[in-house]
Amino acid sequence: MKEVNAHICPTCGGALTVNIERQMYECPFCGVTFDYDYYREESVLGIAAQALKSNEFDSADRAYDFLLEKEPDNFEALRGKALIAMNITKIDEIRSLDLFSKINYESANKQINRGIESSKPQDREYFTVMKDIVDSGHEYIDEKARLETQKTERDNSQDRVYEIVRERDTFAVFSPARGHRKKAVIMTLICYIFCCLMVFLGYKFINRNPYAKAEDLSRYETTQTSNSRKRINYPYSTSPNLNDFSSFYNNNKKLEEALEREEQRKINYENWEKNHENDNSGLIGVLIVTMVLFALIVFILFMWGRFLDAEISKAQAKTNEQSDNIRNLEEKITALKDRINQGYDRLCELHPANE
Repeated sequence: MKEVNAHICPTCGGALTVNIERQMYECPFCGVTFDYDYYREESVLGIAAQALKSNEFDSADRAYDFLLEKEPDNFEALRGKALIAMNITKIDEIRSLDLFSKINYESANKQINRGIESSKPQDREYFTVMKDIVDSGHEYIDEKARLETQKTERDNSQDRVYEIVRERDTFAVFSPARGHRKKAVIMTLICYIFCCLMVFLGYKFINRNPYAKAEDLSRYETTQTSNSRKRINYPYSTSPNLNDFSSFYNNNKKLEEALEREEQRKINYENWEKNHENDNSGLIGVLIVTMVLFALIVFILFMWGRFLDAEISKAQAKTNEQSDNIRNLEEKITALKDRINQGYDRLCELHPANE
């Protein structure tokens, strides 16, 4: 790429300086002066434009600086410096929203402000509009990041609402939000009656009469009958079987002992029943304790449900607030997009883009 000739004195080789008042280049070493026409503006702008088009930003930047030393209010040079600061080659790239996440805002703003301050009055609006576009793009990036953050927080809050609702529906069965209060009362009574019935049956089972079960005497009676039949089948035996006699005697003795035990059991049964005839104090005490415990559990569940309902309301309110913020941010982002597009259209009206 062709470079702009440096300000070198062709006579002595010293570096030339610019005398803006006299509109001339001066050599501080040999005193030779040169008109501005020595470095023609058209050629410098051509070199800068070609370098910018080829993405050779350093060469273009040096060419524009060279020209701005001669003419500080040159529109093309000031605009070129702004484009280089934004790292773009054409003004129509300023419409791309992705651009604003890549440019150095401070550097771009500095060059645009330079254009506003140094440009001719008729060109000042162009750089003012450009600054508004860059400011809008910078704000767009910030608002877009805020929008993503708000969406993430809203999703987390919504998940929290679902989590609390599941917890309430699992444990807080008496929560007012679960249904009508009459339903909750009926459910509570049914559960209480069921608990009392289970406690009553359990108490009766634990405190049943230990002598209620009678001993089975039929096995002794069967043995006696079997031995009698054996004696009938051998009425004329001349040699008695001593084993059969011994078995009969033992079984008969066992039967008598069993009858005695059964008689004693009946006596014990009647005595136990008399002693425990009206002893319901233990059952009443157990039912009272059950009622207190059940009431305490119901109260805890009810209050826990109320607490979870309040937490759900707070979490839902936070979610709604975040949803409102998201809508506002989306509207603001849309407005910023329109502002950028309108600003670009205005730039094209003020000065058509050179391709």
